[in-house]
Amino acid sequence: MPENGFPDMTKLDHLHEPALLHNLRQRFFAQACTYTYTADIVIAMNPYRWFPELYTDEKRKKYLVFDRSGLEPHVYATSSRAYAGLQEEKTNQTILVSGESGAGKTETVKILMGHLAFVASSDDTTHIKRIVESNPLLESFGNAQTVRNDNSSRFGKFIELEVNSACRLEGSKCRTYLLEKSRVVSQDTGERNFHIFYQMLAVDLQTRATFGLGNRSITRETMRYTSMGGSKTDTIEGKTDAERFACTVSALALVGVEGHKLTMLLRALAGVLLLGQLDFSGTDDSSAFHPDASEMARLAADVLEVDAGQLETALTNRTIKARNESFVKPLAPAGAAANRDALAKEIYARAFDWLVVQICKATEAPADRSDRFVGLLDIFGFESFAINRFEQLCINYANEKLQQKFTHDVFKSVQQEYAAEGIPWDRIEFKDNAPILALIESKLGIIAMLNEECVRPKGSNQNYVSKLVSVHKEDPAFSVPKLGKMKELQFSVRHYAGEVMYTTEGWLDRNTDTISEDVITLMSKANNTLLSGLFAIDDGGETQGSKRVTVATKFKTSLAQLMETIGQTSTQYVRCIKPNKNKTPTEVDNSMVVDQLRCAGVIEAIRISRAGFPARMPLAEFAQRFQLLVWRYSGSLARAIGAQSVEQQGGAATGNADATTQCRTLLRSLVSDETRYQVGQTRVYFKSGVLELLEERRALLVQAAAVELGRVWRGHSARRVFMHAKWATRRLQAQWRMHLARSAYRRALKVIIVCQGWRRSVLAARRLAWLRRQRCAIRLQCWQRRRVAMQEFLRARAAAVLVQSFARRWLCRRHFLASLAERKEQAKLENVVKALRAKLEAQERAAANSATTANPTVVTQAPAEVLEALQALAAENAKLRMELEHQRAENARLRHENHQLVHKETTRGAWLASFMRSKKHTEDERSTTGVSPSRRDSFSSVTLEEAVAPGLATMETGQSASKNSNEEGAEQPQGLQLYPALSEFWEDVPCAGVEFLQNGSQVHIKLGANILHVDIHGKSLVWQPWMEKARGYRAQMGFTIERKKEQQRKSIFGTQADGNESGSAPENGHVGATFTLRSTWTKKYVKVGGLLDWYCLQVSGQSADDAAAFSCKPVGGENSDYFCFLQLAGEDKFLSLRHDGSVCMEKVADLGSAARNLLTVACVECLLPAASYEIVVYKPQVGITVSKDLPLRVLGFKHVAQEPGKSAEPG
Repeated sequence: MPENGFPDMTKLDHLHEPALLHNLRQRFFAQACTYTYTADIVIAMNPYRWFPELYTDEKRKKYLVFDRSGLEPHVYATSSRAYAGLQEEKTNQTILVSGESGAGKTETVKILMGHLAFVASSDDTTHIKRIVESNPLLESFGNAQTVRNDNSSRFGKFIELEVNSACRLEGSKCRTYLLEKSRVVSQDTGERNFHIFYQMLAVDLQTRATFGLGNRSITRETMRYTSMGGSKTDTIEGKTDAERFACTVSALALVGVEGHKLTMLLRALAGVLLLGQLDFSGTDDSSAFHPDASEMARLAADVLEVDAGQLETALTNRTIKARNESFVKPLAPAGAAANRDALAKEIYARAFDWLVVQICKATEAPADRSDRFVGLLDIFGFESFAINRFEQLCINYANEKLQQKFTHDVFKSVQQEYAAEGIPWDRIEFKDNAPILALIESKLGIIAMLNEECVRPKGSNQNYVSKLVSVHKEDPAFSVPKLGKMKELQFSVRHYAGEVMYTTEGWLDRNTDTISEDVITLMSKANNTLLSGLFAIDDGGETQGSKRVTVATKFKTSLAQLMETIGQTSTQYVRCIKPNKNKTPTEVDNSMVVDQLRCAGVIEAIRISRAGFPARMPLAEFAQRFQLLVWRYSGSLARAIGAQSVEQQGGAATGNADATTQCRTLLRSLVSDETRYQVGQTRVYFKSGVLELLEERRALLVQAAAVELGRVWRGHSARRVFMHAKWATRRLQAQWRMHLARSAYRRALKVIIVCQGWRRSVLAARRLAWLRRQRCAIRLQCWQRRRVAMQEFLRARAAAVLVQSFARRWLCRRHFLASLAERKEQAKLENVVKALRAKLEAQERAAANSATTANPTVVTQAPAEVLEALQALAAENAKLRMELEHQRAENARLRHENHQLVHKETTRGAWLASFMRSKKHTEDERSTTGVSPSRRDSFSSVTLEEAVAPGLATMETGQSASKNSNEEGAEQPQGLQLYPALSEFWEDVPCAGVEFLQNGSQVHIKLGANILHVDIHGKSLVWQPWMEKARGYRAQMGFTIERKKEQQRKSIFGTQADGNESGSAPENGHVGATFTLRSTWTKKYVKVGGLLDWYCLQVSGQSADDAAAFSCKPVGGENSDYFCFLQLAGEDKFLSLRHDGSVCMEKVADLGSAARNLLTVACVECLLPAASYEIVVYKPQVGITVSKDLPLRVLGFKHVAQEPGKSAEPG
């Protein structure tokens, strides 16, 4: 057998059920081998999965063009053969698709219809789509979920695809058979009603309201007719009920059911559901609607568009007509419920028939363009359940008719095969089911007697069975059970597929299928035009006659018409097989498959095809298979087949002859009776038992050869086992030795690793000690280098001071020598004057003394000359004095200008150096000095250029005053001692002055002895103690105070600016009452963190909109002008420090007690941008801090009158 089994089961060597089952199993478990041929019949096993590669357009074209013998089995071969029959033979074609529920009949019909629509398609794509979509539309109204299949067809249908003379698809017709309308009012456990009811209940309330089911209490679980089976399924073949409803509405629109017509149809179906909610109460003589069902009765009457009272009367009463009079008989609650169910079934059945008519009208082809057709019959397969009812009899009756047609068709094919092979034959016997059909449909058959019993006034199911027994007790196909509780209601029929036991309970009611005339009259007068039209048909049709046509009669008539139609066509067969009940692609239930093969008549078909010569085999295969029977053997093999056979076979010709001659020679040697076989053109045909005898002889020979081979093989196997054991032993020993060596290696490795670890730890400890020594040495070297550098700096500074002192001494000496020379010159002049004066006085005295002795005239003239000389000297001395004073003034002026220019250059260089200095250098100088600036009472806005000139003058004045004081010996004033200091000046801001700070001012925030700053990660706001020794300002402590963006808040009186009660923005660039804080280090805003940050303050705001808004609230009390609370704007929360180092906003119940808490009370320190300052120096003060980058120039001194606690002293 091939790996994937035989594609055609007529080629099987043996004809029995195990061979067929094994072949189907082989093909089922092979990939994409779901189809198998049985002559011209296609066996389709449901794979429970989709193979897209089997249904492509290329596949469709391939099976239409090429011969099927060279292709894999496919259902496309059946549709292609039917289409070829239309084209070549010009005859109508029929494809019969049968199988049990869940075998895939409906899907197979869809595939066949799609293929025929593809190969016979025309230009009118809309018409083709309408034809193809009509089949899923019928599924919504005629299919339901059963225990065997989620999408089971509960009716039979015969679709005629009409083509024109050119074999182009023009239209279609549809005929339906035996709709299972009892499913409307009852379902078994695990089953559902027809799909359309669940689709209507799955859509939204707004859509449901259009057809009367808009009440929220109406669901599939609360409706009687949709909840009987208890199924929870809401998805069929991958689509939900709501999605399928949309597809159903679209398909209805394609066939012309839309708008008002669609609404009337859906309201009729909604009326069926609402009828199921009606309950009845009463006695055996009368009944009425149950009080709890009054609301549902009103809804049902509204949907059906009839009067509620008339509906109740029609359901609870029956009008009986007797000749010329009629009377009304009240019904018991059970009778009223039966009347209700009958009405629901009748409405649905007539609506279904109406829908089929609408589909036929929309898809049928014009009479002048319909030339031939291809019929697709999708009908129920043979059924045999634990309890078989009236429907099973009708279904099996239809299958008997189809089996009869199937038998005759197969018999014809066998005749054609024998004629083609050139085999003479007289008559082939085969099993005929004509007696069974006669038992069912004859004048005294099962159907006729059932109709007769329905007409009888007091007919019953027991009487019906007893009559069948009395008439057909001698029929071998009929029997009755001898035991059982319901044996009076049961009988058996031996169908072609097996014996079926029927239970006749309720058969008379199902066959008559009566409905109250009152209900029909009420429905014919309904305002729903669809309902009134459906029930008006009944008035002019079936009810006019004196005798109502039964269900069995109608089914028999329609079946006869169907068989007549099929009999006029060329028929193709497709048998669908369900492999298992679990719907899984990995399981085959052998007993289930065999039962279906029997019911489908597959085994019978193969028997009929092989009735004359049931066993057959290709010529070449026969020669190859049985040639071994004519070979010569010796020893045990010769004894196995017999020495006589060996001698007879010695003369057999098995040489180089052709296959036919070789087969004839073999058969003459092997089979003595030539009538037991026939050699055809391609195959050898055998009578029953001949091939089996040859197979038995071949089996003996093969068995003997197998024994001999077994002996040799067992020896070989024992040797292999021994060699394998030997190899395994060596392998085990090697593994054990490897294990021991590996264990020793691992132990050694572990010891080595431990030793290495200890060794590495020792080396690491040594390395650590060395690194520590290195670090200590580096620190010592650093301190030593710092000390050396400091000493060099001090020596350089001392040398510079010494050089400066020598330079100053040299300048002072030069000045002193110049002054001394001037004084000497002045003294010299003064001495000359004194000498002249003395000389004059001496001359005067001499003149006075000689006056007495000499001439008086001479005495008088001598003093006059002397006076003139004295006057000339005095004038020259005065002139020299004036020149000296002029030179002194000019020198003083030039010295002053030179000093002023030098000071300007020094100041400008100091400013440039201050701007170019790094922040870290400034902080290092701060940490070196360790001095913090004193708080100043006030500051001046005098510019640097304005402050320099007066300072110089003051310094000169001070120097002159100092000289004069030194010369006069007066007490010297207190001097200033200047230290290197900070480059910035900070001042505490009063609480009332915070809102007047300029927007963008730089501040520090202090709380007691602590200061706020940004952590090293630049994210959180933290605090640390500040008022400690050797602590300096850092960039993380700086914050910029900025104005909060104005946000308008709405009120009932208008809008008002946030943070300002007057609603006006801060003036002159002040921050106002509400402000934000922005780090000068990270340039990010302070905001309140979230839950993961424990609601602490974070410095992560990207914009002012993310920042927290603060306001300054004074503490109050004495000496508290500089202390305040920082409050979160708009909330009762205040800034507070936590002991874990974080900062948060906490609610404060008592501000008085909070004012004493140093972790809550804050003060603000602001950077002052002044250029000059007024500094007061007291006598006890040692020194004052002055910046090197911003030099301090003394502008003047002032006298301090009094300081509290000190006596008045000059400063």
